[in-house]
Amino acid sequence: MQRTFRAVSAGIGLISDCVIMEINNRFCRMVGYSRVELRHRNIRMLYISDDDYEYVSRELVRQIREYGTGTVETRMKCKDGRIIDLLLSFAPLDPSDHAQGITFTALDITDQKQKENEFKETRHRYSFLFENMGSGLAVYEPLDGGRDFRFKAFNPAAEAITRISRDKVIGSTLLTLFPNMDKTGLLDALRRVSETGRPEHPPPFYYQDNDRQGWRENHIYRIPSGEVVALFDDITGYWETKNALQKSEEKLRLLFDHIRDSVFVHPILDNGDLGRFEMVNAAACRTLGYTEEEFLQMSPIELDDPEQSSRYIPEATHHLLHDGQVLFEAVQVSKNGTGIPVEVSSNRVELSGCPYIISTVRDISGRKESERELQENRRFLQSIYEGVNHSIFVVDVQPDGTYRYRGINRQHETLTGISNAEIAGKAPAQVLEPFFAEEVVRHYDDCVHGEAPVRYEEQLPFRGRECWWETVLNPIRNKEGVVCRIIGTSTDITQHKHALAALKKLSVAVKQSPSVVVITGIDGTIEYVNPKFTDLTGYSATEVIGKNLRDVQSGMVSAEVYDRLWKKVLGGQEWHGEFYNKKKNGELYWEEAVIAPILNEEGVITNFVAVKEDVTEKKKLWSELIAAKEKAEESDRLKTAFLANLSHEIRTPMNGILGFSSLLKEPHLTGEEQEEFIGLIEQSGLRMLNIINELIDISRIEAGETVLQIAETSLNSLLHDLYAFFQPVAGKKGLRFGCFPGLSDEESLIETDSSKLNQILSNLIQNALKFTDEGYVDFGYTRQDGVLDLYVIDSGIGIPIARQEEIFDRFRQVDASPTRNFGGTGLGLSISRAFVEMLGGSISVTSIEGRGSEFHFTLPYNRSGSSEIADSDQQFSEKPLSLQDITILVVEDDPSSSILLKTILNGADIMTIHAQNGREAVEQVTMRSDIRMVLMDIKMPVMDGFEATRLIKQIRPGLPVIAQTAFALEEDREKSVAAGFDAFITKPIRNVELMELIERHLESPEAM
Repeated sequence: MQRTFRAVSAGIGLISDCVIMEINNRFCRMVGYSRVELRHRNIRMLYISDDDYEYVSRELVRQIREYGTGTVETRMKCKDGRIIDLLLSFAPLDPSDHAQGITFTALDITDQKQKENEFKETRHRYSFLFENMGSGLAVYEPLDGGRDFRFKAFNPAAEAITRISRDKVIGSTLLTLFPNMDKTGLLDALRRVSETGRPEHPPPFYYQDNDRQGWRENHIYRIPSGEVVALFDDITGYWETKNALQKSEEKLRLLFDHIRDSVFVHPILDNGDLGRFEMVNAAACRTLGYTEEEFLQMSPIELDDPEQSSRYIPEATHHLLHDGQVLFEAVQVSKNGTGIPVEVSSNRVELSGCPYIISTVRDISGRKESERELQENRRFLQSIYEGVNHSIFVVDVQPDGTYRYRGINRQHETLTGISNAEIAGKAPAQVLEPFFAEEVVRHYDDCVHGEAPVRYEEQLPFRGRECWWETVLNPIRNKEGVVCRIIGTSTDITQHKHALAALKKLSVAVKQSPSVVVITGIDGTIEYVNPKFTDLTGYSATEVIGKNLRDVQSGMVSAEVYDRLWKKVLGGQEWHGEFYNKKKNGELYWEEAVIAPILNEEGVITNFVAVKEDVTEKKKLWSELIAAKEKAEESDRLKTAFLANLSHEIRTPMNGILGFSSLLKEPHLTGEEQEEFIGLIEQSGLRMLNIINELIDISRIEAGETVLQIAETSLNSLLHDLYAFFQPVAGKKGLRFGCFPGLSDEESLIETDSSKLNQILSNLIQNALKFTDEGYVDFGYTRQDGVLDLYVIDSGIGIPIARQEEIFDRFRQVDASPTRNFGGTGLGLSISRAFVEMLGGSISVTSIEGRGSEFHFTLPYNRSGSSEIADSDQQFSEKPLSLQDITILVVEDDPSSSILLKTILNGADIMTIHAQNGREAVEQVTMRSDIRMVLMDIKMPVMDGFEATRLIKQIRPGLPVIAQTAFALEEDREKSVAAGFDAFITKPIRNVELMELIERHLESPEAM
């Protein structure tokens, strides 16, 4: 019995009063204890907790009491700490006496309990999945051989997709709820899966009925029960997105292939090497000659020039790996072996979790060629021009509005005797005497507050020497547009001031001369007589100016004398002789005359001067008459120099070719900017080529084959272009380079040959820069009535007096020796003179050897298009008169002039009426009595201003009429007064002058 007890496969034991009395080996193996360790021990030791122990004890008592035996599931703790599940069955040895002990049988159900728990968990998981999965799930039961299917299950996602509740779906058939489903192919797919048991993933389909529509995608299976399960999703958004993405991909591919630059995409391999190209665009194929298929079999290293890549690949790779991007220049080898210079912009990116490099490669062959040409041009220019110094000072504007000198250049040091170290960082009061410092600061304030260049003359003492200076201040703005610096240029005009004083003295001397002085034109028309002429002859200057000498002759001198006289003076010689002349009162007198031609700088006769005296009384003055003649010639030369100096203005420029070539080196430029800069450089090169071609055409000029191309030309634009072109050359030599337009942009529109004018100025500026090593070169123009005076002034080596006439001959140069320092063909000035004369002007030079030269040439001022416009800078600053009820008639045929006048008058609250010609003006005055004044143009169609004014004065004699015209000659004023005008104002009209005239004449009783 004991052997059987111990050999039973189930665990068996006997307990009495909760103490283990006996157990078999099987139970010992279950709990891991030996019989010795368990016998006579309280069974409580095997329970996990008191709650478990008490639960089993209660159940044991209850079940034995009720049933005689009992069974309960519990958990016990093994010796090694494991927890096992046991099924315990109890029975008393003696049902009538429980004290005899209770037997128990223990079965290990640990594995069974684990499987039950796993099954529950799995069931719970699938139930949760069914209820919460995002895809719709339907379980179908086939009906009628698969002609229809009944719904057996329907999850919440299916409800959401179909918008039908589960209660309505379960038990219903597919075609009942979705009548059009037989048109989609889903029914056939369900039938096939039901019959074959093979899962299917039919193509997505579009379903639509009266209640719902959209794209659906299904995965269909058959389960062991024979039912068919369909997992389905609403892919309407996905499908539309997919179509949109497909279209977007097509567009991106089209864009990719139409990018002008080459684009390469390739991976970075695990070992760091560059993988084969995976994408290239059409531009890459065109540039390098490979097909796309060939590219996809190549890596980037195969495109690099092996001889040059070692220079840039290591550094570029370093930047790419550490910075993620790099921009560098390289050389790629095309399929035919040609090396192509390129600019490469590479970026390291992540595509699908893998490192890739996307490179944009631009063919810069054109840019490199342009850079090469620029370098050649730069070397050419540098071989001709050397560094020079500006006469410049720089002033910093301090935050508190004070000024401190930043520095001066070498020329300024030379002129003033002050070194840069002495002036740098100091305020004007620390350098100049108090009075002069206050004046300088006032000019600086004008420049800063006016935000515009300021030009003035000043007298400043330096090192005990008082000098006159012509100074130009140019404001420099920072990025915020605030003036932060002033660049000033000064020219020592002390000698000019002295010459001006001498000229004034000479003018006084001529007027007060005891000799008769008569100046005529080359045709003998009297242009000037001094007071002594009136004293001697009795004729006033007004009576004889404008008349010919023949008109005041006595008729008692033989024609042979006059023939010899004209022959000699027209030949450029002086004539000495006597006349027997008659005074205004009829009195005859002998006069001795010296008549001499006056020559301009080109040696052309422009006037004649006659110095005469009554020989009966003034014989002793002969020598003084010769001196007066020489003074008159000197006066003409001084006047030319004076007018040129008045035109002197300064600007600080940049040169187009060198400037844009520097910009091309900037790495951040866009493609459009680079193309623009290259175009500007090309334009400058073409301009240089054009000048060279015109130099070659000198023979055509001499043959008279050159034809003028007269067209509208912006003189200011032409000057600004030349400024931008030559400024870098001047800057390289350290020269102060200035451009000074004399008119507004609108007034500078003239009719001329812009190409010829451009070449004239280019030749003069080029020579000035060539022969100037320090100081300045200025160019610009002024307008004097109907003539433009254009000039180029430099502080160069100058021209000896003996060579100043012949430099305009072909191939002539100031220094023609074999050891000369400056190159050139010597054609420039000859061409310039020819072009100037073709354009209706003349050219001249004034020069002092070692001090510089001034070239002037004239052009007719032929305005293009619109009339002149009044100077808008002149604002009416006085307190305006209250003129709200005043009406003024503006008679003007030019629209722009009319608009200007109306704008000025309306700004003063004056009402205006407009008439386009004299006839309309007369009609307006006749019909409207409220007109208080008439502003009358002179030259108009239909009826001019003179006739209209005469008629208006007949109608309303007291009505003020003011003439306003571009004509400004004295005879025009006299004619206006004769026609009845009350006042005369010339164009361009100044606001202040016009308002003063209006107020003065409206205060007249006749105007009220």
